[in-house]
Amino acid sequence: MGLDDFITSESEKYFIIEYPNPKEATEKIKKTWKSYLLVLFARARVFYEGRAESKLTWADHLIITKPDGTLLVHSRTKREPVNWQPPGCIINSFIEDDHIIIVSKRHRPREIVRIEIKTLYFLIGIRPGKGYFDKFLSESQMVDFVIRNPDIIEPGFIPIQKEVHIKYGYVDLLGRDTNGNLVILEFKRRRADIQDVAQLALYVEILKRENTSKIRGILVAPGISSNASLLLRDKGLEFREFNIKTLLSTTKNSKQEKKTQQK
Repeated sequence: MGLDDFITSESEKYFIIEYPNPKEATEKIKKTWKSYLLVLFARARVFYEGRAESKLTWADHLIITKPDGTLLVHSRTKREPVNWQPPGCIINSFIEDDHIIIVSKRHRPREIVRIEIKTLYFLIGIRPGKGYFDKFLSESQMVDFVIRNPDIIEPGFIPIQKEVHIKYGYVDLLGRDTNGNLVILEFKRRRADIQDVAQLALYVEILKRENTSKIRGILVAPGISSNASLLLRDKGLEFREFNIKTLLSTTKNSKQEKKTQQK
């Protein structure tokens, strides 16, 4: 099987080559490293030269290159690579003494990683999508954010205590509204469902047995399912959407307005 059998068009999502000969491998790496994430499993050794010097001896290693110039060399343990280069590096591949050589160069600061491959078991190229990464806060962080910015629940809301132990569980945050009513806040870092409404309703019912004043229950989450929303209304409970991007923007604008008024 010749090199032409492994030529990959830009529209193909992946390719797999088992035991390629050195010429096939080096040509493929040079042709595709800027457009494909490459994964190599090989018997190799690695030399590093830069702010220090190091040598990784002959063994079976997992080697990964990314189109942005990232290089990672993994051994059999730990999540961190043994050797690595950051984005922005230039990757080259050639043959030397019948070995496949991969060199990653970084100019500022000057760093070079040289990988010598004795046996390449396989070479895989994949074209993963970028996707959208959305980072969610923990429920504890959500509570702390509300304590620092209580008006996002409603004007005049006063936080009293978080993680209040009651029968059958813990109330995430207890507070009072402007009318002096006790307010139970239950936080969810994901979209709230029927079970979350039932949990809040149980907490409200428990505290009603111990207090004579009116008790409100508010579910705080990034979203809520339609069935949960119906149950929430049936139980006389409330919902507050917690969109961290919107809240941070609102809080920032509110603080700027206060500074302007003070001037």
